[in-house]
Amino acid sequence: MIKCITAQELVVDAPAPLFSLNSVDGENKIALASYQGKVVYVDFWASWCVPCRLSFPFLSGLREQYASQGFEIIAVNLDENPQAALEFLQRYPVSYPVAMGFATTTPTDYQVSAMPSAFLIDAKGILRLKHMGFSAKHQGFLQAIVEKLLAEK
Repeated sequence: MIKCITAQELVVDAPAPLFSLNSVDGENKIALASYQGKVVYVDFWASWCVPCRLSFPFLSGLREQYASQGFEIIAVNLDENPQAALEFLQRYPVSYPVAMGFATTTPTDYQVSAMPSAFLIDAKGILRLKHMGFSAKHQGFLQAIVEKLLAEK
């Protein structure tokens, strides 16, 4: 008898999958568990992703606006080559942590199927929103959801 093992479905309103990943520069570990008590936006991206070029400036501004209220962003890069990620970050710098997720189970755990893919996690560690893609028209919606989750803290 062959036993099939499948990944558990990622469900909104369930605990977000935990991860601990190397930072893009390889100098630190970035662990989701260390952000307990904060609203966290986990952003999966790649250097070849055109919408990611639009999302990075918006996300940087969003983090700057709400960081003092307990909001954080963790970017998870999915490039095979870390140098591609570093070159992207030189053109589109951010002040939030950037982790390397290629060749880890994290993209599978989050069932990433598009670039970018974002996941909003509330202060209790519960996944509250899955958001695929990015365009300027998403900005107001994402900001409103962040404000809602911060108000729940």
